[in-house]
Amino acid sequence: MDITDLIEPEIICLDLKARTKEGVLKELVDLLDVAGKLADKDQFLTDVWKREEIGNTGFEEGIAIPHAKSYAVAKPAVAVGISRAGIDYGAEDGELSDVFFMLASPDGHDHHHIEVLAQLSSKLIEDNFVTKLKAAVSIEEVLDLLIDIDPVSLAPPAFVAAEPLSPLKQHLAHIKEHLLFGTSHMIPFIVAGGVLLSLSVMMSGHGGLPETGILADIAQMGIAGLTLFTAVLGGYIAYSIADKPGLAPGMIGSWIAVNHYHTGFLGAIVVGFFAGFVVRMLKKIALPDSMSSLGSIFIYPLVGTFATCGAVMWLIGAPIASAMITLNEWLTGMAGSGKVLLGTILGGMTAFDMGGPINKVATLFAQTQVNTQPWLMGGVGIAICTPPLGLALATFLSPKKFKRDEREAGKAAGIMGMIGISEGAIPFAAADPARVLPAIVAGGIVGNVTGFLFHVLNHAPWGGWIVLPVVDGKLGYILGTLLGALTTACIVIALKKNVVEDDDQGIGVVNHGSVEGEGEADILAVTSCPSGVAHTFLAAKSLEKAAYSMGVKIKVETQGANGINNRITGKDIARAKLVIFAHDVAIKEPERFKNIAIIDVCTKDAMLNASALIQSKR
Repeated sequence: MDITDLIEPEIICLDLKARTKEGVLKELVDLLDVAGKLADKDQFLTDVWKREEIGNTGFEEGIAIPHAKSYAVAKPAVAVGISRAGIDYGAEDGELSDVFFMLASPDGHDHHHIEVLAQLSSKLIEDNFVTKLKAAVSIEEVLDLLIDIDPVSLAPPAFVAAEPLSPLKQHLAHIKEHLLFGTSHMIPFIVAGGVLLSLSVMMSGHGGLPETGILADIAQMGIAGLTLFTAVLGGYIAYSIADKPGLAPGMIGSWIAVNHYHTGFLGAIVVGFFAGFVVRMLKKIALPDSMSSLGSIFIYPLVGTFATCGAVMWLIGAPIASAMITLNEWLTGMAGSGKVLLGTILGGMTAFDMGGPINKVATLFAQTQVNTQPWLMGGVGIAICTPPLGLALATFLSPKKFKRDEREAGKAAGIMGMIGISEGAIPFAAADPARVLPAIVAGGIVGNVTGFLFHVLNHAPWGGWIVLPVVDGKLGYILGTLLGALTTACIVIALKKNVVEDDDQGIGVVNHGSVEGEGEADILAVTSCPSGVAHTFLAAKSLEKAAYSMGVKIKVETQGANGINNRITGKDIARAKLVIFAHDVAIKEPERFKNIAIIDVCTKDAMLNASALIQSKR
């Protein structure tokens, strides 16, 4: 369905009279009704409001796209309205809306309203399109601006052209980003502390903590890391929500919750969110000019810390502690008959997205219980390494099933699996998800359940064979790894067909690099993941490779474990037409991009659909 077939002169208004959201929706509905597009205008208006209840259709730059599928629509149409005064439509950026597209779509089995949204959204990101539309003085000018939309080339993927998320889904997505931001900063503390503590116990030769000598010092180092990680978790969740003023309230509140009320990591998470939202609310209070400079460094941290700690001490500390006790009792009960079920769930989650958000949920669950329930990491540590080891084994057992570059990737995957990095399987999953994903999930389940059944205890919050020195039940750990990897390899080999390669494939190496200079790129991208390692850079490489193949200059900024690399500057933003946010945690300094069109996806979308994302700029 071509959007230009749906816009007619009689349903274009260059000077809307309405001054409220209610008024503008009614005025646009009246336009459609007079033009004979509606069978029942009252019912269609009701359906439009039902759509607004799911999520406000006001967007940035003063654009609003109210729409509905309704049996009250006689003919599909798009009404266009421009308000010279602007209307408070409730857009998220708080700005007035002045350009309106109302989409009327018959309720049926087709999805032409999605196609129209796709075409319209791609048009809106063009340079100066909105400005020209607002400046139009005749209906003919509006039609001329819209007439050159190409419906064939503007069919971006669903995650680009999809309808706006409901408020609930938006809030859940933001909560996940804040949580993963906190865990990404917590991981170095829990890994360093857990490994040092476990090594000191193992080298001491007995089950207790060493009390004297250098091993006792090493144990204290480990204890420090495992003591600090909850404060870091809560602090950086608050930081993600409220920026630096949230850091002190989140850390101090989490420390009190964990050390005085024994709430564990659950308490740190709750307190981190509480502190972040308290400080964010405080920042909305207008301060006198004479005090504004004190807000971020004095007023917000001070008041935020008092409010957060007060809430912990007088309201939420004791209930969270009770919830933590209940959780540990439940896990202890699962150590018996419930191990197979829990192992199936954790193993499947750990393997499914190979270091992504689902993997992080499962591994975080086990990592934070490593002191009290080390059997959880005994199974999860196996499931972490089975995806890359299984694919490496498959390339060795059946090389004809894989291309030359995949066979080379198999060697790297084997090494990554041994040191507990699940992301080594991502290149295979990206190339053939339908066959690889079921195989790695099955392997993760087999490995995890085997570890549980053999009562393996892993005292380090990590996976792979690198942690074998601190594993109790090494035979079960090794057996679980081998069985899980073999399961993955056998399923992949059974599902995949032999590949045929050109003899000259792989000759020569092309550098699919990112632009490093300023003001040279056509398109920009920012990638970031919880660990700041694998997904961050795999997403970047996928975007770079796709851009190269399409003849597009791209500059990718990676926000990884070693900070921000290849930083995007004002000159880059001034030249480029679009920026792609490929992230699983909150992007740092997003305010830089307020004047450029943004496509917001997760790292997995960038790895699997890079070409579609690049194409959407055209």
